[in-house]
Amino acid sequence: MKLCSIDTTLNESIQPKQITSVVDIEIAEIKFNIIKKIGTGLDRNILEKSHILFISLPRKKITQDQYIELTSYIDIGGCLVLTLPSPPWDDLGRFFDEFRKELGISFQSNYVYGLPRIPVDTRLIGSELKITQAHVIEYETRKDLLKERGIKNYIPLALMDNQPVIIAGYKRRGRFVIFSSPEIFNKQNSTYLTKLIRLSSKRMDYLLSTKEEKIRIGDTNFYALIQHACLDSYLLSLYHYNFIFYQGDFKFTTIEYLLKKIHNIISKQKIEGKLPDLSEIGTSLQSIKLGG
Repeated sequence: MKLCSIDTTLNESIQPKQITSVVDIEIAEIKFNIIKKIGTGLDRNILEKSHILFISLPRKKITQDQYIELTSYIDIGGCLVLTLPSPPWDDLGRFFDEFRKELGISFQSNYVYGLPRIPVDTRLIGSELKITQAHVIEYETRKDLLKERGIKNYIPLALMDNQPVIIAGYKRRGRFVIFSSPEIFNKQNSTYLTKLIRLSSKRMDYLLSTKEEKIRIGDTNFYALIQHACLDSYLLSLYHYNFIFYQGDFKFTTIEYLLKKIHNIISKQKIEGKLPDLSEIGTSLQSIKLGG
């Protein structure tokens, strides 16, 4: 079990119970630790024991030592999950601003509204996510600064108005996740958060693997691509030649369910030529390992 620490020393607005109540520790394979140390807090000894660290709506200024320790924490392999209040962030002090620049992120001041969308190329597909308003997260794109700060890339994990409101970043040996809305911590988002923490604790990529290859179905010109996301969630993509005509997530239950699903989708295609039957689909997908 990996240790997931929740900081309270920066006078965070979000209480630890609000976080622990929406993450299933058995599925995420973590145990929680509440950082209550008065005074220094977030020191090296505490951070070195924490595989994941939550800082959620801090209200206290970040000191120079904390800025250095948090940067080092990510760089040596930790995962920081940071929820920020609406800008401006003057009350958090100049060292918070330095830390924000180190991560290469900023928020647009205005809110965006609506239902968030989970990008189809991430392992978080198949999760329900409800946020009514959030800030668009902007991130650094200049290659020289990214290289200087050790940032490899950013991955949008949720979009509103087709703009990122949750992102992950890979920095040297570690990673960080930025939430731009405290609404993330509600029961409806439990599956999303649990999967996110599971992926983080296991140091799995947030993006779907691209190693899987399309499988030809029988002797037809139909192809299937099945990519594992997280737990029992998968992404199914169906092609006719190189044209993708269906893409959607599904939860694996039985192989019979999957075969019928693929057959039903393909049978609705109005094309000339042969359509594969259930037997051909089943034979073609025998090499794919599914479940869990």
